Amino acid sequence: MIVFATPLYYYGMSAQLKIVVDRFCAYNSSITRKHMKLALLTVAWNSDNWTFDALESHYRTLVRYLDLQEQGMVLGRGCGTPSMTKHSQYPEMAYKLGNRL
Repeated sequence: MIVFATPLYYYGMSAQLKIVVDRFCAYNSSITRKHMKLALLTVAWNSDNWTFDALESHYRTLVRYLDLQEQGMVLGRGCGTPSMTKHSQYPEMAYKLGNRL
């Protein structure tokens, strides 16, 4: 099981997570053989419907390319501060996703 957890930076994943994903290259066949599960947790200040389009596309491409089992996403729109996040629906959504796993 892999969980990508990242804030949205310029409509993509953080550099720290991107480094990890880039390191998958050396292990692509091992990852593909395992049919691992993958989930995405992310937050952004912006609350527009298109906010996560680029990150979702990248995530779904990785799922297809590495033959992963997609388990769900929590896309925290309008979660620019801990207080904004706490008073949103997203902590409950993340809890429910974790519970399903």
